[in-house]
Amino acid sequence: MKNVQIQAIKVGSVVNISLNGKLHKKNCGSAKEADELFHLVLKAKETPSDENINDVKRYLNEKLRVAFLAGLESDLETGEIFLEGFNTPIPNALVEVIKDYHEHGYPMTPVMNFWKLLMINPDKRVRTSLFNFIATHDFVLTDKGYMVVYKAVYDFPNEKKSVLGEFVSNQFLHVKKDWLCSPNKYTVYKDCETGNYAITKNKTVEGWGIESNGDLNIEVLGKLGDLYKKIFVDGEIDEVPVYTDIHTQSMRIVLGQPVLMDRKKCNGDPAVECSYGLHVGSTKYVTTFGGDSKSVLVCFVNPANVVAVPEYDNSKMRVSEYFPFALASFNDGKIDIIEQKYFESDYQQYEEKQLFELIKKVKKSEKPFEKAINTEEEDRPMSELQKIIDSRLIDLVG
Repeated sequence: MKNVQIQAIKVGSVVNISLNGKLHKKNCGSAKEADELFHLVLKAKETPSDENINDVKRYLNEKLRVAFLAGLESDLETGEIFLEGFNTPIPNALVEVIKDYHEHGYPMTPVMNFWKLLMINPDKRVRTSLFNFIATHDFVLTDKGYMVVYKAVYDFPNEKKSVLGEFVSNQFLHVKKDWLCSPNKYTVYKDCETGNYAITKNKTVEGWGIESNGDLNIEVLGKLGDLYKKIFVDGEIDEVPVYTDIHTQSMRIVLGQPVLMDRKKCNGDPAVECSYGLHVGSTKYVTTFGGDSKSVLVCFVNPANVVAVPEYDNSKMRVSEYFPFALASFNDGKIDIIEQKYFESDYQQYEEKQLFELIKKVKKSEKPFEKAINTEEEDRPMSELQKIIDSRLIDLVG
């Protein structure tokens, strides 16, 4: 960069810089940060190349500095930040989180994976607003970037209620989340007099002795982890609870199976509070919806499948797919928020299948997603979408 005039002085943690006659005053957060900036200025003064001058400009702009330090890319003209190798801008709220994580040395895997999935979403409004939505409420992200959300449901009409399935699902989560140990350290048994189910440590059952079960009037059903696998994974025991949605009471919702709706039938207009789409939300949403007879399911949502975040009720959102994996429990009228990530692999196989279908369409120059009602057309080139989807597939399958 020719004919660049650059002068500077450092006083403590303040650096004053004159760049082509324009004065920039940077009050740095620490002496170390001021030293880093001043060294960049001296380097640019000695060798005023485009790269060196741009390094100074990035450091002067807080948002661009975050990108620089976190290894992200930036556009000096627009101020937009990008994941390296991509051209889909990262929303400001997420940039701030990346800055915080970088400064404190927090693991950024969940945040980065969330963004890679959100980049796939064809709606620019969702890509911009979704992180603000989850930051406002009690949502968490799994390591693979999925959102953990909640769905209020009723028992499916005329379906035999699976008390054992609900009990096993609830206790499985409780042991892993609250007791932080293997579910197979506990045994499930049934009180033959009351019909109630309970769990106890394996050692306790061993102390009872097989012959004493009749005297205790109980039936030992097996280890908690094994029962969960037989019911929800292998289907060896027909005890999977079946639920339905509260609005239409026509959907059949089964734990461990994704719930789907054609995206073209969903309403993507965020100005419309309640419309077509699958509704999920925060604990605030589900605790005030459905009455006392409802159950609450814990679900995964892939950010790519979010259709709309309503502007007037930001405790819920519309999606085209969610994956219910557990029944939540209530403590003192409040949902026991589920934060664990033990069921990601169950959902991952569905995501992989979806990604392979998307990439097939992109390679044929077809739009990967059907256009939802009241949404704008995808404005990014197919090459950008292919890079994003390929990157996610590599992360999942290597």
